[in-house]
Amino acid sequence: MLQRDLQNGRIPDFAELSLHQPLTPRCLDGKVVSMRAVNGVATTQELVSAVLDAVLREYPHVLCQELNSDSDVKPPRELNPSFYGSYDWHSAVHSHWTLLRSLDLDLTEHQRERVITVLDQHLSSEKLMQEKQFFAGPGGLFFERPYGWAWLAALYSECHRCSTNESDVQISTMAKKWCKALDPLYELLRHRLIEYFSTVLPYPIRTGLHSNSAFSLSLMLQTAKTLKDEELSRCVVRFAEQWFLADKSINWTTEPSGSDFLDPGLEEAALMACILEPQRFASWIETTLVTEEMYRWHPPQFKRSPSEPGSVHLEGLLISRSWCLSSIVDILGPNSKIGNAAQLGLDEHLEQVVGIDVTDGFGRSHWLPTFLTYLNVKLEAHLYF
Repeated sequence: MLQRDLQNGRIPDFAELSLHQPLTPRCLDGKVVSMRAVNGVATTQELVSAVLDAVLREYPHVLCQELNSDSDVKPPRELNPSFYGSYDWHSAVHSHWTLLRSLDLDLTEHQRERVITVLDQHLSSEKLMQEKQFFAGPGGLFFERPYGWAWLAALYSECHRCSTNESDVQISTMAKKWCKALDPLYELLRHRLIEYFSTVLPYPIRTGLHSNSAFSLSLMLQTAKTLKDEELSRCVVRFAEQWFLADKSINWTTEPSGSDFLDPGLEEAALMACILEPQRFASWIETTLVTEEMYRWHPPQFKRSPSEPGSVHLEGLLISRSWCLSSIVDILGPNSKIGNAAQLGLDEHLEQVVGIDVTDGFGRSHWLPTFLTYLNVKLEAHLYF
C-alpha cells in the first residue's frame, strides 16, 4: 500500500512516478515495483512526443457530426482546423491542454519549441474563428456536448493560467495571445454549457462515458476557480446540489460497465468533495453507501489490449478512479472509515496504473496521456503528495 511512511520516509512525487527518468525501485505494500513502468513511458519527452504526434495525426478519425447538406462532408482539417487530430475533437482539445501543462515540465529545448510551435499554429485566431463558425452552424449545436465543451473550457483556463506565469515571459506572452484567440469560442461554449445544464437537461446523466454530467461539471468548476468566474461557479454548485445532494444508497457494486472510462458514483463524489464543507461531505458520502461492501473500491480486473477500445477505456477508468479516490481522501483523511477505504482503493488503483503504457498504440496515445497528466495535477494538489 502507498502510504506516507514508506521506508524512505517520503511519498515520491507522482511526476517522478509517471514522467521522469527511471528511478530506483520502491516498495508498494511490500512489493518492489519499477517506477519506470508506472505509465510505460520513461521520460517526459516520450510522453509529450506521443501527444504531439497525436494532435498532428488526422486519421483515423471519428466524427460524430449531424449532416444537414452535402457541403457538410469535409475532412477533419477543414471542419475543425485547430482540433482535427487525436482521433476525435474532444481528444484533440484535451491533448492541447496536455501540451500546455507539459510546458511546466522538464522538456528539451527542441521539444519545448516544438510544443510552442504546434500550439501557436493550432490556436491561431483564424483557425479558432473557423472552429467557432462550425459550432455556430446547425452541425455544431450538439456536437461534443458536454464533454468536449468542458475540455475546451479547461483548455481556455489553462491558457489563462500560463498567461499569468511571470517567471516565463515567452510562455506568458504566447498564452495571452492564445487566450485572446480562444475567447470567442470559449464564450460561446461557456454559455451553451450553462444553458445545457440549467434548461436542457432534466436529470443528470449517470454513465461512465463522455456524457457523464459530474465530470463535465468538475471541469467547469475548476475553470471557474482559475478564471475567478463567480457566475459559472455558482451555476455548477447549483446544478450539483440540485442533482446529487439528495442522493442516497447508490449501488456502487453495479460499476463498472464494460466500456467505462469514468466511474459515475466516484465522479459524483469527487464533484461533491469540491463543493461541500468537509463535515457536510462526510455526512453526504456516508448516506450514499448501501453497505460497507460498497466502499471497498478494488480495481476492475480485465485483459489488457491496446487495440480493443473497451479494454483501453477500462485502463482510463483505473486512472480516473484514482483521481476521484484522491479527492475523497483529501477531504476525509486516511484515518476515517471511508477515508481509509478510499486510501486503500487509491493505492490499489495506482499499482494497476503502473502497468499502463500510454504510448502503446493510437488507441491509447490519443487520450490516455491527458488522463495521466490530469491525475498528476490532481495528486499534486492533495495532501499526501
